[in-house]
Amino acid sequence: MQKSQPLVLFTPLARQKLGEVLEDEKATESYLKIEVYQGQGCACSGGYRYALSLEKAPGESDVVESLDGLKVMAAKADVDILRGSKIDFVESLQKTGFKIENPNIHVEACGCGGHESH
Repeated sequence: MQKSQPLVLFTPLARQKLGEVLEDEKATESYLKIEVYQGQGCACSGGYRYALSLEKAPGESDVVESLDGLKVMAAKADVDILRGSKIDFVESLQKTGFKIENPNIHVEACGCGGHESH
């Protein structure tokens, strides 16, 4: 399969915050692993939830890409779901942390109230 776009894109703030985490954890050589879990997610995410972790090395089933100076990996089974997603960093009264916006998930209506209307 030819990859037409990066696995993920980082907003400048997300890239900065990830860099800070890597330095604070003394993990600048680590891989950022993105995991996708099906079920229990918001309807507008297609029912997917995401998890980010720092790993020392990729597993046998992981796809690794170097993006924006970071080593990013995901399981082969998750690559098509993730490709082209954007990772942002959100700071608000309700939530502070990384947020994945996935353009591959198309849901017409969502009742969660946590999204901007289009």
